[in-house]
Amino acid sequence: MNQMNQRNKKIGFIGQGWIGKHYADDFKRRGFEVVRYSLEGPHIHNSDNIKNCDIVFIAVPTPSTPAGFDDSVLRQVIKMVAPGRTAVIKSTLLPGTTEKIQQENPDIFVFHSPEFLTESSAAYDAANPIRNIIGFSIDNQEYRQRAREILDVLPKASYQLICPAREAELIKYGGNNWFYFKVVFVNMLYDLASRMNCRWETIRDAMAADPRIGSSHLNPVHRSGEPGGEAKPRFNFNDFHLEPIHKGGRGAGGHCFIKDFAAFHRLYNEVVGDPLGHSVLESIKNKNIDLLVSTNKDLDLLSGVYGQEAVSDRLGGNLFDKEEVSRPKRKTRCLVTGGAGFIGSNLVDELIARGNEVIVIDNLLLGSRENVHPEAKFYELDIRDLAKIKPLFEGVDYVFHVAARPRVQPSIIDPVTAHDINVNGTLNVLIAARDAKVKKFIYSSSSSIYGNQEQMPLREDMPPNPVSPYALQKYIAERYCQLFTQIYGLPTTCLRYFSVYGQRQRLDGAYCLVLGIFVKQRLNGESMTIRGTGENRRGFTSVVDVVRANILAANSPNVGQGEVINIGRDRSYSVNEIARMIGGPVVYVPSVVEPHETLADYSRARELLGWEPTVELSDWLQEYKRELGLR
Repeated sequence: MNQMNQRNKKIGFIGQGWIGKHYADDFKRRGFEVVRYSLEGPHIHNSDNIKNCDIVFIAVPTPSTPAGFDDSVLRQVIKMVAPGRTAVIKSTLLPGTTEKIQQENPDIFVFHSPEFLTESSAAYDAANPIRNIIGFSIDNQEYRQRAREILDVLPKASYQLICPAREAELIKYGGNNWFYFKVVFVNMLYDLASRMNCRWETIRDAMAADPRIGSSHLNPVHRSGEPGGEAKPRFNFNDFHLEPIHKGGRGAGGHCFIKDFAAFHRLYNEVVGDPLGHSVLESIKNKNIDLLVSTNKDLDLLSGVYGQEAVSDRLGGNLFDKEEVSRPKRKTRCLVTGGAGFIGSNLVDELIARGNEVIVIDNLLLGSRENVHPEAKFYELDIRDLAKIKPLFEGVDYVFHVAARPRVQPSIIDPVTAHDINVNGTLNVLIAARDAKVKKFIYSSSSSIYGNQEQMPLREDMPPNPVSPYALQKYIAERYCQLFTQIYGLPTTCLRYFSVYGQRQRLDGAYCLVLGIFVKQRLNGESMTIRGTGENRRGFTSVVDVVRANILAANSPNVGQGEVINIGRDRSYSVNEIARMIGGPVVYVPSVVEPHETLADYSRARELLGWEPTVELSDWLQEYKRELGLR
């Protein structure tokens, strides 16, 4: 059946986490009629519409827990698929699960199609798959025909396979556990190289030159935050999809590696039962846990899989996370102001993915309700109204204050409103956090505070030199944070961002970054507008790295005394260079008030948080252009 006929099919998606959402977005973009359903949020009432879908993709959590593999949510929601229709499970499954679910639901056609998305590039991965694998639960002509129909509606991939579901399930585990093993081994090799006074960069790059090894997962981060050498090989699939530095720590972490290895370990012991094999897997598991704990990385995910004791037994009594991990009675509660905006919504997504309860406050003047994760508790309120927002802080553990009236030019046009939001609004949030006795307050600040400096890169000990109302307002807010620490004992940390870009960045309006402005102009067939000579330079920072910095700041025992920390790269680009990277005609107009250059010295972030930037602008922009159809 051709693609045009297949687009007449109605496609359903159960589960709208980051996996299900990006698949649904891709199908909608390609012209399919899409129905979304999730257990919470705006799509919860679509259950009847799911029954009318021809093919239903299911992407719901299947966690590994101390009690074992948990597919209870999957078994619940698959019953929504109508008789005679096709269910395609994208969730990771233990081999044999698809067959069992088929036996329990004989009136539908059940398939497994493993997903290979990476969080930092999920939208691109969904639209441009390398592999499409469809596993059938019953081997007959009708199931094989339906498998071909599933392939027909998916974006084309260079590798396509129809196979038994057990094989498809094991392919997913094989890939994730292969990289788990690789991460642990590379960390051990790195330690050996360090003890023998060998340069890790040399070893790493020589290994990456061997295509059998590949360049991914070859850049461990030392427990102090110092890198074993920043990986900068040429851009390829491995670099973009399998970034070796995950969340600023050592070991195989993230939402898949820990749980999938635990499931594989149990399955191997049950099916093979080889004592030597069990010993190898047990040793690798313990080594990885030690790597994660030594750098305070993904301890919430780790404890969710192995239990609180597996983490707390390895944590020293002076580490910040011990109290968090050893208290299983309720989820950690986080409050994000500006959680419907660009940076805030990305932060909310990650906090929820890590198992936290999240409250979002946003007045939607600049944010969008569609950006808010369906599992977040959303309140359309203004931070300038202390009486209304204050009750929401009760019982909150961490406050991430992202809400602001951003950008320099709008603050020059209307400094009063900008001051009211950026200064008075921040004061209200601080008061509410102080009175609720939150554990830590993380403030989203700006590199614009530096203004024009004679030296580069910009260091936190340089005197502030604001050249706009916005910059001055952000500096005043920083000082308020520090005063609340000194006077009231409220733990605060201020993160100075350098020109943040990434998923959900604005493409229009006065609050748009130059990247968004240029992309919007190109999409409209217009010339890119460059103010002044175009030689003003900026250090651009991925929102993925900014989100990770926030979480590290919340978890780190090294901060909380009002520290100011740069979150940016040690490389800058001129506006002219950005225009050339995007490609297309340009036009020059008179300049406006802006700092001449911003370039971050992030050594303090590395020292206190174990943070380093991991996403390179040129690599991301290349994929972003491709995703938008720009050439």
